[in-house]
Amino acid sequence: MKYCPHCGSPVRETAKFCPSCGQALSATGQVQTQSEAMPDGNNQFKGIYDSATAKLNHYTGEEGAVKVNIADLFSEVFKHHTKDESNSIFIAGTKTTTPALADVSDEWAKPWLFSRILLGFLLAFVVLLYMVDGFDNSNAIPGLILVGAFAVPFSGLVFFFEANAFKDISLFEVVKVFFIGGIFSMVVTLVLYQFVTFSSTSQIFGVLTLKDSLSIGLVEELGKVLIVSYFISQLDVRHILDGILIGAAVGAGFAAFETAGYIYGAGNQLVAVAILRGWSAIGGHLVWAAIAGGAIMIVKRDQPFKFNQLLDTRFLVFFVLAVLMHAAWDWDITILGSDYLKLILLIVLAWIVVFVLMSAGLKEIAHLKQQAQS
Repeated sequence: MKYCPHCGSPVRETAKFCPSCGQALSATGQVQTQSEAMPDGNNQFKGIYDSATAKLNHYTGEEGAVKVNIADLFSEVFKHHTKDESNSIFIAGTKTTTPALADVSDEWAKPWLFSRILLGFLLAFVVLLYMVDGFDNSNAIPGLILVGAFAVPFSGLVFFFEANAFKDISLFEVVKVFFIGGIFSMVVTLVLYQFVTFSSTSQIFGVLTLKDSLSIGLVEELGKVLIVSYFISQLDVRHILDGILIGAAVGAGFAAFETAGYIYGAGNQLVAVAILRGWSAIGGHLVWAAIAGGAIMIVKRDQPFKFNQLLDTRFLVFFVLAVLMHAAWDWDITILGSDYLKLILLIVLAWIVVFVLMSAGLKEIAHLKQQAQS
């Protein structure tokens, strides 16, 4: 058996391209043996990553594994930026600030403003916590709940706002979707829950079975998808990156309001719940809804939105992935005895899927430019 030198997947002797990662094989037909292709664990992991992202990328209409340079993506975070640079980001999306297609970059964005917003939220959280503990001031508790619930979801939303290369959706629209979409997605979810019955194990012992977790994942992701679909149609967006941003806005709102409720009901565990649900929000509703929003745009493109588009296999693949990750998140199981390890793994998986969609969104820019030129 011969293997691809790029990802380690098995290939035919006569193959010119790897069916998994899409990379061209040697012109002489040379491929590596398994031991040569995967000499260590790092290459084996790379092979799995390349194969998985190549298969997912196929459903976006693109080919090949998705390469993301994380260090380069966040390279601007630790650099100094002026107030004018911040303002130029916030005013994007108006008629006078939306760039022409020729000026839209198809390179990976380097967001940084989200980190300043997150830092501001964290500073406010620490000060409010000190007011509660140091001065026994209960009036600071509502602020602590609000800041703890909104910090990561809203900062993550700004990341997606910065990453939208088209810059054709204003911050005002994004914030509107965040609040209105977040609240109404929760309302739709509550309505859908009326059609779901949970097991006695969940009702009596508070332990979620696999079936219960799948029900939660399906109901909540479907509730968000319906609202995301509405805003995609209402705003008449046409690009994958736009769909990711709108999905992230709805998911961030859902996450913030849901987390505020959990923190409020935590009693003496208020701070612990705020911290746990705070850091883990980076890979929860925010990202799952962003995946759904991007997937909708893959099947919609520049056509008017129709609900039968949600039955397209290309959308369903990503939607089912979001449901399964959500179900695994809620399911009462651990990895190597650790709940945190399970959450971290699911966060990484969710972001890999997001990066596949973002990569497709950037390639869409190149395709549009080619069409414009021809």
